[in-house]
Amino acid sequence: MNLLTTILLGLAFVAIFCFLICKLKVFRRLGLAPKWLLLLFATKLVAAFALVGVYKIVYDNENTGDINKYHKAGLVLYSAMEESPADYFKMVSGICADEPQLEYYYDKADYWYKAWNYGLLNDNRTIIRYNALLDLFTQGNLWLNLIISAFVAFCGSYLLALAMLGFAGGRWWAAVVAAFLVPSVAFWSSGMMKECLVMFSLGLLMFSWTALWRKFGIIKLLVVLVSAWLLFLAKFYVLLAMLPGLVVFAVPSKFGAKKLLISSVAVFALVVTLFFFSGSIFGYDLVDTIVKKQHDFINMVNYEADYSGSNIEIKELEPTFVGFALALVPAYINTLFRPFVTEANSFVKLVCCVENIVFLLLFLFMCIRFKQIDNNQFRFVIFTLYFMLVLYALIGMTTPNLGALVRYKIPVMPFMLFSILICTNFDLLKKLIRFRNKNEVDSVTSQTETAKP
Repeated sequence: MNLLTTILLGLAFVAIFCFLICKLKVFRRLGLAPKWLLLLFATKLVAAFALVGVYKIVYDNENTGDINKYHKAGLVLYSAMEESPADYFKMVSGICADEPQLEYYYDKADYWYKAWNYGLLNDNRTIIRYNALLDLFTQGNLWLNLIISAFVAFCGSYLLALAMLGFAGGRWWAAVVAAFLVPSVAFWSSGMMKECLVMFSLGLLMFSWTALWRKFGIIKLLVVLVSAWLLFLAKFYVLLAMLPGLVVFAVPSKFGAKKLLISSVAVFALVVTLFFFSGSIFGYDLVDTIVKKQHDFINMVNYEADYSGSNIEIKELEPTFVGFALALVPAYINTLFRPFVTEANSFVKLVCCVENIVFLLLFLFMCIRFKQIDNNQFRFVIFTLYFMLVLYALIGMTTPNLGALVRYKIPVMPFMLFSILICTNFDLLKKLIRFRNKNEVDSVTSQTETAKP
């Protein structure tokens, strides 16, 4: 496909998506005018192309970046369409995907097999299949796949904003800002990577789960199950990290804040117990698996050359309760505050560093100007807290590379920002703004009076 054809088809794809955003009734539910939704979609497009640009220009690494890795692997599966469309659909759907003749394609598709998997789901195959499916509509053109992925990411953010809207307490803007405008989330989730599928399925899951919590319905339950399955396929550990919070979310709405807090503590204690005794209870030792994955990740980054200076030291885990407890504080420091200012040796790291500082300042301002919230908002905050505690612990304890760290933690960030915004009293800022505007008006009036003859 030549450049002109790519540009024309790309514009056609963008026009179709813009038409859908303007005409479909579902995109009216957030209450934003079409022009603002189109602007938010444009931010996803810019982020998607910027992601490719960073790998290609900044890191000079377009051949080894994850987007190109998975795209090329998807092209291998798509190549089966010429000789055997049936084989293509078997590989993409996963139905009868273990037939002997398909090994030819799997061997050629890099990253289809993982060196260390420990019997867990291989989520590389999910994103490779996603790319192969897009290739059916784009003839394998990376840039067209990128445009479609930007729209998928937009839909995920939109559904997440809708889910948050019911807990915003009139602050609709908090839902929009949290779902769409966190820089790291927009950047990493808008391309053809696992994070795109994670944020889409996460948005769909939260939208359907909150709707099911308010009023039971068979269709809602089916959507919850489908979205949970999609998230499991994209990154199963994100779904596992959400489970304690989702269980707390399911506590009846008639429970007050005190009962909700007691229930949440009980659920969290149960989850911790199940985790450390998973080998005896389920026959699969999660503790041992996490320890092995951490050691393998450390060995891998030590073996590969660190051209970007992103590798960091993390405490080696021991398969005991005390070993995990001692690793928790360093893990949370890494996920919440790194990269530090002294580690921001690239534009991407600098943006992440500034983002961490902004989150910290917003949190401190919330502590100073805390706003009373209702029981439903408290429920959302508890969910966010548990989601963050579990996911950030897993990431911080097992990821010895800053580049991977800033990507892996993005699913929690919209929830953290939204929780901070709904818990903060902004009346002081409004008064300061009004006071400044009044002084400016008085100053202009005084100058006008002075200038009169």
